[in-house]
Amino acid sequence: MTHSLRTLPGISATKLLYTLTAAFFFLSSAHAGDLSPDLQAKLETYKSRLSQWAKDPVIINAVKQANSSKTSMDNKTWKALSATDAKVKPFLSSSAGKKLFSWEQDKSLGKLFLRDSKGNLVAGSKKPAIFNISNRPAFTKAIRGKIWNSKKPKADPTTKLSSIQLSIPVVDNGKEIGVLHTSIIAN
Repeated sequence: MTHSLRTLPGISATKLLYTLTAAFFFLSSAHAGDLSPDLQAKLETYKSRLSQWAKDPVIINAVKQANSSKTSMDNKTWKALSATDAKVKPFLSSSAGKKLFSWEQDKSLGKLFLRDSKGNLVAGSKKPAIFNISNRPAFTKAIRGKIWNSKKPKADPTTKLSSIQLSIPVVDNGKEIGVLHTSIIAN
């Protein structure tokens, strides 16, 4: 049995195979090389930790409570508030906020935020740059039950540190109700 490879005029089958093979290896190595082995190991560690933290009753209850209430906060208003503003403090000083702050003391994490089912902030270890992240992959992927992470380090909008973003769904009775989101510092 013989196989033939159709080529474009002027391109030999050998040249086409060489080009396709080189492209395959370039794309494979570029994707695999985005995270150093140390950063990949750190990411795997935090996938496990966040998965456990997302099961904490304080976290689940905070999301359930937020999902049953309405917010009038928008990103423009949020951005204008200082971290010490009376409208910001409840997100940081709630039971969930205190828990996130204690977990974020791990020097590998730049931030730790809890979001409701609409992407709104529920609690945080610090004031995030954005109140509602409903249109960002950190939210849209995790609220659908998937663990999500960025593919390469870049400056975090809140901390300005080179980081990998990681989001984990918060699940109650088998249903995704919110998202736990962090940044893992790359250095």
